[in-house]
Amino acid sequence: MQDFCSGFLCNTCLVSDLPAWYIVFMNFIDIDANNFINIYKDLCKQFPPEELKSYERFIELINSGADRVKIVTENSTNVGYVIFAEISDSLWLDYIAIFKEYHSKGYGSRILTSLSDEFKKGIYLEVEKPDENEPNTLRRIKFYTNLGAKKLDYDYFYPAKDKPFPMDLYYLPYNGKLPVNVEKDVKKLYSLLHSDIEYLNNYIK
Repeated sequence: MQDFCSGFLCNTCLVSDLPAWYIVFMNFIDIDANNFINIYKDLCKQFPPEELKSYERFIELINSGADRVKIVTENSTNVGYVIFAEISDSLWLDYIAIFKEYHSKGYGSRILTSLSDEFKKGIYLEVEKPDENEPNTLRRIKFYTNLGAKKLDYDYFYPAKDKPFPMDLYYLPYNGKLPVNVEKDVKKLYSLLHSDIEYLNNYIK
């Protein structure tokens, strides 16, 4: 689940301030469990506790291959990271963050499109439902739709520790391809990343 108020997809991050002539070389470098501690420390700074898995749970997921962690570099500089799962022919974005010194430079859109291009797969995105009293929710939706993401017709909930949290599910397609079986992918996602949530047991069987 992504908290987009933490500086990496806020309204000041939606467009790039880099000049048109700037050549971007964005790469994704694998991070294993032995080198995850600094990423986890940054997660704790950028995300509220209720949206985070425990360090031990992250290590378990990384070692099993359920969660993949990649540092994002641009022109050999570490600018952020992504944590995601591979679900069928898609990626499921678990977390995305930009290191503090690179906030407000338009990296959110470049990372998402580069990640899709890197794996040649579309990306599932968990998005807060629109709330006119919370303008950031509207900005995020506009950001995703401008990027080409499509809202899926599916009643999705994020399995928070205490109770499910209703969210909208968007999909950033690769080459225009949308997922074939969303419900099947959601169940696989719950089984892979959230099998420790007891109230999901009956749902994922």
